[in-house]
Amino acid sequence: MDFRRCKFLDYTSHSITALAFSHASVTPDKYAPRTLRLAVGRANGDIEIWNPRSSWVHELTLKGGRNRSIEGLAWTQSGADLRLFSIGGSTVLTEWDLQSGLPLDHCDCNAGIVWSISSSPDATKIAAGCDDGSVVIFDVAGGRGVMMPLRILQRQKSRVLSIAWRGNTQVIGGCADGRIRIWTAVAAEDVGEPNGIATTREGVVGRIIGIMRVDKAPGEETLVWSVVVLANGKTIVSGDSTGSVKFWDAAHFSLLQSFKVHEADVLCLASNQAADTVFSAGVDRKIVRYSIVDNKLRRWANMSSRLLHAQDIRALTSYESKASNYLISGGVERSIVINSVDNFIDGVFRKIPVSPQRHYVHSVGGRRLIALYSDNQVKIWALEQFDSLAEANSEGKNKRLVASLTLNNDENITHVALSADAKYIAVATNAQTKLFLLLPSTQGAAFKVKKIFFPALAEQGCSILSFDPSSKHLVLVSPENEIFIYSIAKQDKLRELPYTGKRTEGTSELKLALPYLDNINNLAFSNDGKYFVVSTISGSVVAYDWPNQSIYWTLPSISSTPSVVKFCPDNDSLIIVTTQMKVLQFSVSEQSLSDWSRRNSGFLPPEFNHLVDKCSGVYIDEDAPERAWMWGASWLANFDMSADMPVFRIPKRKRNGLSVE
Repeated sequence: MDFRRCKFLDYTSHSITALAFSHASVTPDKYAPRTLRLAVGRANGDIEIWNPRSSWVHELTLKGGRNRSIEGLAWTQSGADLRLFSIGGSTVLTEWDLQSGLPLDHCDCNAGIVWSISSSPDATKIAAGCDDGSVVIFDVAGGRGVMMPLRILQRQKSRVLSIAWRGNTQVIGGCADGRIRIWTAVAAEDVGEPNGIATTREGVVGRIIGIMRVDKAPGEETLVWSVVVLANGKTIVSGDSTGSVKFWDAAHFSLLQSFKVHEADVLCLASNQAADTVFSAGVDRKIVRYSIVDNKLRRWANMSSRLLHAQDIRALTSYESKASNYLISGGVERSIVINSVDNFIDGVFRKIPVSPQRHYVHSVGGRRLIALYSDNQVKIWALEQFDSLAEANSEGKNKRLVASLTLNNDENITHVALSADAKYIAVATNAQTKLFLLLPSTQGAAFKVKKIFFPALAEQGCSILSFDPSSKHLVLVSPENEIFIYSIAKQDKLRELPYTGKRTEGTSELKLALPYLDNINNLAFSNDGKYFVVSTISGSVVAYDWPNQSIYWTLPSISSTPSVVKFCPDNDSLIIVTTQMKVLQFSVSEQSLSDWSRRNSGFLPPEFNHLVDKCSGVYIDEDAPERAWMWGASWLANFDMSADMPVFRIPKRKRNGLSVE
């Protein structure tokens, strides 16, 4: 079997523009909640949801669209209900439906472009800093989909580039005129704080009660890109375009200390739960740590720095609990960098590869076609036969671009599928599904792409789709997690398949907080078209009898998310690789684990079990069906499914009455 590395596939990831944990840090004696997630905003408008468990698992992507970006993220929580909000170069605040991946609601600030957002500590309000100098307070205590403008705070003339809450009553804003302003956003008695927060000034709700000025750059205004309030509420920290990091007394609005350790703009700040450590980062790629050295005098020192990024750092966030300690950074380099708050300088860091965490490539081996999609564009390449290794590796040879599609939709593409006979290509977004006919051109060098309009597909968006092996039917998974079948020949209405793959009904906390856990993440057909399998993020797997289009078997529960589901060439054996790097093999016809899996799934090599980059795919050659090739972002593995794993056992010691042998 020959392998070929396809360097011509021009996949490009997008810059990280925002980071936010779903929960605030907790005291060191408490564990992180099971619902802890990290939201990662990208420059193309996508939002990724990551689970820190099992060495960071990418669970979901909320798709953006053309000319959209994510410039700020904020979570709120009421009981077990988690809500995610975003802003992105527009005048609206958007709440997302985590189950469908679609925007749940928009609310216009009516104050120009929104530059920054922050949620209050009690998770009932969101402050939005706007282009016209206003700060708009939204009441989000009413539950999902409810955003009510509460008040607009006193307007000033400069953009509010960064924003943070001090307690539940005051809002701190970093502005484009080199000033940091403090507003009284909510009356203390309205949030159950009868004494409020101690300051030297009292102000009417909505008014500016304090102004602090940073250093002015020669010939231009200084931009205060980032502000953060330490957990004890006594200190405000700012980062600006001169490269300065300043510590301010939050009660008297006076400067405590200033550091000029960055060579360019400071774009982001983060702090720890104990309020004794602060991190700063920005254009010069360094992450700098400051620690308090005198609690009585509140004196800080620049303790250390690390160069972990190759380009600008645009976002920084932290989370601490018992057994969990994360400092997350990201930026123009596109990689998520995971470090430790406590062991910042000496700890081991990890860069999550920029390669896609789910398939952006679809291939038809018999036709030697590869389709790559990104944002709103699809490219189809044809690979020619090659006679030697030199020909295979030669640039510009044995490959040709046979088709290129650019959708006129505003939404980004969610999935693409090629039919087995290479006659059709289906392209889906969250709003609609389009079907194209691939016709050979007269010259034979490329395909002529013809759009086929089907009303039923034009009105149905989907997150995953696939053709059956006969290329006569198209299977779609809707954003609402429904499974539909569309007959291309009959061109009839969509027919819904029964689905019973939900596992989290009994786990009310998880289901309320993260309803997307029941979403389908994998779909696979057997080569003969007899079986059809779907899996969910929560670990449920359901096998269908495809000819009868009925449920055939609900597989035993899997403890972690299936990252890959693949049928073997025998059309009966099903291989599932999980995010915990477990390899399971099931016999669908016998509705049980295979003999190989019973003997070997618990004894996989430690080199495989300890891989941190998850499995991205499985390939099994029909000429060697006993060998399964698996790969991830940084590794390639081969399993011989006809042989048992070597197990090394320690022999028991024997006693001869006088000694131990």
